[in-house]
Amino acid sequence: MRDVIIIGGGIMGLLTARELRKTGRSVTIIEKGRPGAGTTWASAGIISAHGTSGSADIAGLPGLRLRTASDEDWTQLAEAIAEESGTDIEYRLNGVLLIALDEAEAESIQEKARAREWGEAEWMPPEVLRSEEPCLSDDLAGALQVMGGNLEVRKLGPALEIACRRLGVEIITGCAVEEILSVDAKVTGVRTDAGVHEATAVFICAGIGSRSVPGAVPRPPITPQRGQMIAMDARALGLERVVMTVNDPYLVPRADGRVLLGATREFAGEDPRLTVGGLSWLLSEGTRIAPDIAACAIEETWSGFRPTSSDYLPLIGQGALDGLYFCTGHGPSGIGPAPASVRLATALYLGDAPPIDPAPYDPMRFA
Repeated sequence: MRDVIIIGGGIMGLLTARELRKTGRSVTIIEKGRPGAGTTWASAGIISAHGTSGSADIAGLPGLRLRTASDEDWTQLAEAIAEESGTDIEYRLNGVLLIALDEAEAESIQEKARAREWGEAEWMPPEVLRSEEPCLSDDLAGALQVMGGNLEVRKLGPALEIACRRLGVEIITGCAVEEILSVDAKVTGVRTDAGVHEATAVFICAGIGSRSVPGAVPRPPITPQRGQMIAMDARALGLERVVMTVNDPYLVPRADGRVLLGATREFAGEDPRLTVGGLSWLLSEGTRIAPDIAACAIEETWSGFRPTSSDYLPLIGQGALDGLYFCTGHGPSGIGPAPASVRLATALYLGDAPPIDPAPYDPMRFA
């Protein structure tokens, strides 16, 4: 019998497995597909405590706390993952620009920064912004530069899988969990399409799949939010920083010269198809921010699904069954809050003092 079974092999599941294995627990991940190939693979990999978008920041201060606490972890975590896996996940603190399209947005961004005590930040008026990032439009009203950057998510998933396997985590792929098993309200394991696996604890870290795991109590009210994205060969632009706008889109420069342009925010079920409307909106708004991307070659388009809870806050902690835990439902904030989320989830499982107040993320708020 294992100590812990983790349902889902994305960033939350892999990081949780890694953390628990380091405490000596025996851990098995059950993933229906390929680890790190779902929402993790499709995301932009932005690392920043500060989100100006209403869609990204609707979770308010509890969401900010998770992102801020995670910011403090990411540098050390990226170095540890590289050492454990031999893979550079291209974590770069290249800075984040919160762009204002007009004077009203400029005032709003600066007021939010003061109210929420964002710490080290620098306001760039239009002339300074243009000199720092020449590819950006002359019509912008300025930008607030804050701490942050990005990482290459397509290296993150495989790196975490390698690190987990080297630590001794069992990873079962191509296997679907059909039910969480329990006796007298106490978890005993899971039944899969390949048989029963026993464990004294189960963590649900399955993204949009978390909402449909039989036996989970409470059932997570998670809705998939589709995000369409474009990758461009933008070496000629020379963009250095991540660029975010109040209501999207954003631009994310990768180490190889690509720039990601994303993302739509659509509630379209689990339909992964790209749409004319979605891509045309990205291109129209993107060229408004950085006109020169019109000359960039499109290298790739794709979509992914953000697991968005009904109140935009993740579910982290114990459910209604003894031994059932959740670390899922992070919605559009994605990769950024992962380290603190996992530290909180594992602390609650181990009975340690939680690193932050767990109340806002308690799964039982949906009981």
